[in-house]
Amino acid sequence: MAKILTESPIKEQEICIQCGLCCDGTLFGHAVLQKGERGNLPEKIEQQYGNEGEAEFFTLPCAYFEGKCTIYDKKKAVVCSAFRCQLLKTFAQGDVSQQDAVKIVTDALKFKVEIYELYKQIFGVDFKLSFRELLNEMGKMTEPPAQKTKELALLKAKCNIYETLLIKNFKSIKTFEAMIDSTVE
Repeated sequence: MAKILTESPIKEQEICIQCGLCCDGTLFGHAVLQKGERGNLPEKIEQQYGNEGEAEFFTLPCAYFEGKCTIYDKKKAVVCSAFRCQLLKTFAQGDVSQQDAVKIVTDALKFKVEIYELYKQIFGVDFKLSFRELLNEMGKMTEPPAQKTKELALLKAKCNIYETLLIKNFKSIKTFEAMIDSTVE
């Protein structure tokens, strides 16, 4: 049985705390809980609890994420310390430098801001939901505003590019395949 890494090495943490894409709902819509964690979690995580069959989780974005984790050094769910995105794994293998990893994170965050700014330009409202929720909202659209057809096409293209960059840099192929399998069913 493989041992679960419950705390990332310091160099990985330095990359991680600049990112937050796993906490803010950009990469995932929920975070999986270990058996027995419910009832022993910070209050806001308990309030975001959900389950599907025997699988337990809390929904994202995390209520403790405000541009960074506000309980980083306090008790939280195991997944919060144990999850290592593909970028951290690639860094740990020595395939990307810390400087390059930080640049990948910075570029990803800037691109997400561009997407939200374009959304605001098209619809005239600040979008306060996560990237996953933004994608869901766009999927529900039936008729784009007539005068905004080109802008909406650009927004959709940017979202597709961003999702590809997230898969390439932050999600494993296994995670991606699991996402595809769950959407096919």
